[in-house]
Amino acid sequence: MSSSDRRPGSSPAARLGTGLAAGGGICIVASMLIAFIVADHSSSDSSPSSLAAIGLGTIGVALVVLGGAVRAVVSVAWLWRRVRRSPQGGFGSSQH
Repeated sequence: MSSSDRRPGSSPAARLGTGLAAGGGICIVASMLIAFIVADHSSSDSSPSSLAAIGLGTIGVALVVLGGAVRAVVSVAWLWRRVRRSPQGGFGSSQH
């Protein structure tokens, strides 16, 4: 199998995008746990636990967006190469 026949999910850049999004999801879940367990019992919104929950949530959302953007770029690049490589009749053409 040549490298151009691989699916877009098998490249290192696609794995990086998936890893970023997964890390972002983990940060969001950790943020929610901190907010629910620790920060909910504090009296101030500027307590260290509240700020940690807000910070982790912000980082998590940014990582999910960045990971999604990387995956989108990889997928569009794969589709672009596939369209350029297709026969003259078009992408779904039965002409060979």
